[in-house]
Amino acid sequence: MMSNKVENIVLSVVAVLAVAVVVVLYICGARRQSGMECGGVRVNVTDSKVNKFVSEGDVKKIVSTNYGDITGVFADSIDLVSMERLLEKKSVIRDCEAYFTRDGFLNIDITQRTPVVRFQNAANGWYADADGYIFPLQRSYTSMVQVVDGDFPIDVERGFKGQIEDTGQREWLMRVVGMAEYIRGSEWKNRISQIHVSGNGEVLLVPSEGKERFIFGQPVEIETKFGKMEKYYRMILPLKKEYRQVDLRFDGQIVCR
Repeated sequence: MMSNKVENIVLSVVAVLAVAVVVVLYICGARRQSGMECGGVRVNVTDSKVNKFVSEGDVKKIVSTNYGDITGVFADSIDLVSMERLLEKKSVIRDCEAYFTRDGFLNIDITQRTPVVRFQNAANGWYADADGYIFPLQRSYTSMVQVVDGDFPIDVERGFKGQIEDTGQREWLMRVVGMAEYIRGSEWKNRISQIHVSGNGEVLLVPSEGKERFIFGQPVEIETKFGKMEKYYRMILPLKKEYRQVDLRFDGQIVCR
């Protein structure tokens, strides 16, 4: 009985000492941080091999413009949260993390937005990512993604950044995004040269080869309609040189003219 009590006391003392050590280490680390001067800024654009919308120089310029030269400034006087929020206001930046390392350098990790489709009309152009976030084209870099042109049933003003709020418009947008992602991940990637949209939101597909124009209709039943296109090329086209118009909108039918 006595030995169990002694064992429990020893374990309790060890636990208290362990907590004390952690607290002391934390306090010492905080003190080192409070007395640490910024030795410079390091920027890491984590997905720079995928997109080049923002560079190390762009990020450093934003920091210096808003915070001045922070080299030699005490680390604990720099508001890292506000810096992250500031950088994330740039539409091409999806996520930002700012932190100090023991060598005194401010590290800024940047993740860019990844567009899956580009909307282009006579007046302007925008990208949309997989989440339906719309952001303007950039002068510094052009992403090679599926282009959609024409008259879009969504209200996107020049320079607009963010989410489409209208439920119907957002639903249409996400369907087009889904269509672009389907094309990108399938054999159609190099076979579709243009996606054209009419004012009512219906889609016309222009293939890379041939004179056919495929009337896709609303961007729904994506896989089924592309299956019809495949049947056209495999079963119908060999019987005739080519058609000018192939309508995919009707259930169980391919209407050729």
